[in-house]
Amino acid sequence: MGKKKAATASGEGSEATPPGLDKYANELQRMIDRLNPADYADDMGNDILEWFEELETFSSAAVKAGITYGKTLRNKLVKDHLEPLLPIFEKFTAKINQRDADIFDLKNSMTDLDDSLLRAKVWTLERENAELRAKLAVNNDVTTALQELLPRIEEFNRNNTVVLKEELPQIIKQIACEDLGNTVKSANSEIVEEFKKNLDETRSFAQVAIQSKNLPPSNLSLRPPFSKPEGVLLIKPKDDAFRSHDSNKKLFLDVLQENSPEARLRGLGKLYGGGVKLITASIEDAQAIKETFLDKCDQELVDKFDLVIPDRRPPQIILYNVEKEVDQSALKLGLLAKNIMLADSNNKPHFNVEFSIPARNRSYNHWVLSVNPKKYREIIAKEGLYFRFSRLRLKDFISPRQCKRCFAFGHTTRNCDPKTEQRCDRCGDVRGSRHQCRGLYCINCAESNKKFRSNFRTEHSCLDPNCKTMIKQKDLIKKRTDYGY
Repeated sequence: MGKKKAATASGEGSEATPPGLDKYANELQRMIDRLNPADYADDMGNDILEWFEELETFSSAAVKAGITYGKTLRNKLVKDHLEPLLPIFEKFTAKINQRDADIFDLKNSMTDLDDSLLRAKVWTLERENAELRAKLAVNNDVTTALQELLPRIEEFNRNNTVVLKEELPQIIKQIACEDLGNTVKSANSEIVEEFKKNLDETRSFAQVAIQSKNLPPSNLSLRPPFSKPEGVLLIKPKDDAFRSHDSNKKLFLDVLQENSPEARLRGLGKLYGGGVKLITASIEDAQAIKETFLDKCDQELVDKFDLVIPDRRPPQIILYNVEKEVDQSALKLGLLAKNIMLADSNNKPHFNVEFSIPARNRSYNHWVLSVNPKKYREIIAKEGLYFRFSRLRLKDFISPRQCKRCFAFGHTTRNCDPKTEQRCDRCGDVRGSRHQCRGLYCINCAESNKKFRSNFRTEHSCLDPNCKTMIKQKDLIKKRTDYGY
């Protein structure tokens, strides 16, 4: 009778479970079946599995025999099964102590690595110093040759002009390189072609404005044969009485129309607080328009506005998958320690850590960096930067400002008009209590088609990365970025 009760309590009774399924009624055996030795490091899983299998054999035998738990069973359980468990714990502890020792040794090696990096920097600077000295020696040789040439020219000039004409080619041939004549002819041909090209080009507004003031044109006022960046003039009101964008736009455009009707604008923009953004073909054109406002507007009016020509945007890159616990300061120091080209000889960084963006994997962040335009091409060519004991992938970062309330470009949600209602990012309609999305429809591309006749497709979301208006905004950012070219 005792055996039958024990079998029923343990789940091994023949009436509760069919004979062929005794194994699956045993919870200990089911746990052993789910145990995977590969889940445990350093082959510890095999030891754990073996221990549980022996425990299952012992417990099954006790259940089938109907043995009740007492002193004898307790002592046998401790001696045969619990005491063998202690070496497994000791083995785990030994592995943990070994890893702690390895981490301590690794920290010491990192300290030694910093000294090696500093020595590498010193070696690099010494090599650059040697190259500069070599270039200086070459320049000194050329200077010495010219100093020897000038007295001979003066002597021939004093003696006889005819002799000078006969001997001068021979003197130049002896001192200069043999192909100097061909180089000079080629350079002269290029100058002539460039001059013809400049004659055919249309004068810019900056040239017209300078000419109207009877000022000599500077080198900066000439249009180069390559495409130049756009110019931007920001008109920001200082006084609360001038917070109307439409009034300010009309006020300054009337001044421009009256005093410089030949001025050309590529576009007009709206700034937060009622300001106006004027976009021109070049920085010189923006400067000429600013001088027109300063000269022709009343001084009281000018004092109530800030006329600003912003500097070109520094290029930005994005570093992917930085561990989330790494903060801004730790990232900067870590990059400087492993990438020599990110700092100058005085260890002044060529970059600045701006902000982070959450990655899809919540354990990581992406970080955006602003870099020195002179170092941009060298950094972007690396396609990655070293940080700690990994190499972080990088890419050029271009992200237009887009409001998440009205989904217009040029401002963020914080600077959006408070009266603006939240719109749907799919159809662009106001998302009210009775809103029903009518399908994909991009209000930005629709506005561009209406205003600029651009003929963009509108069957997509306002946040679609392949949106033509979004791509156009990215192109504008590239034009206003100083890439060091």
